Amino acid sequence: MITTGGSTAVPGKTYEKLEAHREQVLPDQYFEPHSHAADQLAWIPGGARIGVGDSRWHLHGDHFAWIPALAEHEMQMVGAEEMFSLYIDPVLRLPQPRWTRPLVLPVDPVAVAIIQSLSSIDVDESRLDASIALLREILSSTEESYDALALPSDPRARAIAEAILEDPQELRELENWAQHFGVSTKTLHRAFLADTGITFSQWRTRARVYAAERLLVEGHSVQDTAELIGYSTPTGFIKAFRQVFGSTPATYIRAKRRLRGAPAFRRPLH
Repeated sequence: MITTGGSTAVPGKTYEKLEAHREQVLPDQYFEPHSHAADQLAWIPGGARIGVGDSRWHLHGDHFAWIPALAEHEMQMVGAEEMFSLYIDPVLRLPQPRWTRPLVLPVDPVAVAIIQSLSSIDVDESRLDASIALLREILSSTEESYDALALPSDPRARAIAEAILEDPQELRELENWAQHFGVSTKTLHRAFLADTGITFSQWRTRARVYAAERLLVEGHSVQDTAELIGYSTPTGFIKAFRQVFGSTPATYIRAKRRLRGAPAFRRPLH
């Protein structure tokens, strides 16, 4: 049984050199800083904020998180109901140098199926070996994802980012935030660009669209979702969603439900 930050994972499936866990989590559950002796490959369909060393990410359900053995990390769920993790003996680690550091990777549907299978049913040795071999092959050819929402390290920019994550309808411009903190707009602009790789405006759009993704998965309509995250029209929201995810909300959610194996459902509108 693996203990993480004062919370104990539901006993998973234990194999030689690998443990697979499917853990029920609260939508806002927090795992305090901790580390593992094993490498961790985590998939959190509902999304989470993860901090590993100096890296801070806001991940959605299309991301895997790779956390190397002994790397201290913390997790804050943001609407998640379950978390899948493989804890893998470092002797199985792929040889490329990148696997020694934390990574964000795009979700692969076959890899998801392997993780779900290993964490849900007992498999025999031959199937386990085949599953691990296929997973290693998939990961070795998967490019690192740079669309995760990194959080700035500058304390003022971090405060702005956290305010937007807490309330996606927070639409103050950078000039207003600069006045609030008593600094120049250029200072905050440089902080976002240096720490996240994108401008404040791009960062805010991604944050709002990530919040929308969670609402859509929960069953909210496109129109209701657009209003809840501060868009005046569904058209503007759909355009922003397409820029971030590369598809319309309807197309994205259909693919998401196929990936998770969940039936389509609709939340009653209020």
